[in-house]
Amino acid sequence: MNTYNTADVLYAERSEYWQHAISHTFVPLESTFSGNDRHGVISSRNWGDLRLSEVSCSAQDVIRRRKGADNHPDNAMLLSFISQGKTSVIQAGGHAGLGQGQFGLYDTRFPYELHLHGETRQHVVQIPIEHLRQRLGKTEHLVAYSFGKKHCLTPFLYVLLNNLMAQPEDIASRHTSVLYRQLLELLTVIVSDECRAKRSSRSSAGLLLQIKIMIDQQLSDTTLSVSGIAESFRISPRYLSMLLKSDGTTFGRYVLTQRLNKASLALQSPLYSDIPISQIAWKLGFSDMAYFSRAFREKFSCSPTEYRHQAGEA
Repeated sequence: MNTYNTADVLYAERSEYWQHAISHTFVPLESTFSGNDRHGVISSRNWGDLRLSEVSCSAQDVIRRRKGADNHPDNAMLLSFISQGKTSVIQAGGHAGLGQGQFGLYDTRFPYELHLHGETRQHVVQIPIEHLRQRLGKTEHLVAYSFGKKHCLTPFLYVLLNNLMAQPEDIASRHTSVLYRQLLELLTVIVSDECRAKRSSRSSAGLLLQIKIMIDQQLSDTTLSVSGIAESFRISPRYLSMLLKSDGTTFGRYVLTQRLNKASLALQSPLYSDIPISQIAWKLGFSDMAYFSRAFREKFSCSPTEYRHQAGEA
């Protein structure tokens, strides 16, 4: 665990020390303590794609400027889950006030501001944007937005974050990958449900998230079709196709991408090491092994067999 604590330095050095601490932990940032109370502690853990920090500090303003974003690009989304105090997130013209039991997202590729009002404690998760896009599509509309206040799964997300901070750093990678997927699944469901509730069930963003979740749940169905999904939401296939097009994809392309992504995860996992590749493909809706192998090679630049072998050597 990597830890920064302002108690380790002189009071006069705390502002500079803290700015270095948050910039080194996350991305280059500017910070200014509000008032004379200047203290903060950051504890961070890193398990591959899963990067988690717990931050406790006094009131302050944190700014990610355009220059910092341009000079130090980092394709990550930050999630702040508030367990104590209040924090405001400002980005892309949006503003979200986050209180206890709420979380917000902000994109490190662009400028943003965080205003921490008084004593705060929060967990911060650094998530590769590509991982969110695989589940939620475009992420631009999700920044500076409050989530989780009344969702029944929010307490489970909080417990997971706390438990992760208590895990040893030498935990097996196969275990951390399972926990990371759990975190992403919880996040996906909460964000999807609240987009639907806040923007109405027929808003394009909320509806698209619901459609993608239903598709993901039915990937094993070889008869999965745009008309069947559209009927479930009582919309026309044409309108469903239009929603996917606005997200830069098509029904067929999205289904294929998700099936291949899930196949790659299965081929990496020790839990599936004894299961034939053909069976994995079949369970994910591929009825033609030649087509599966060809599509897999096109996406991952190697055959499924080679991919599994490389994952086993890692």
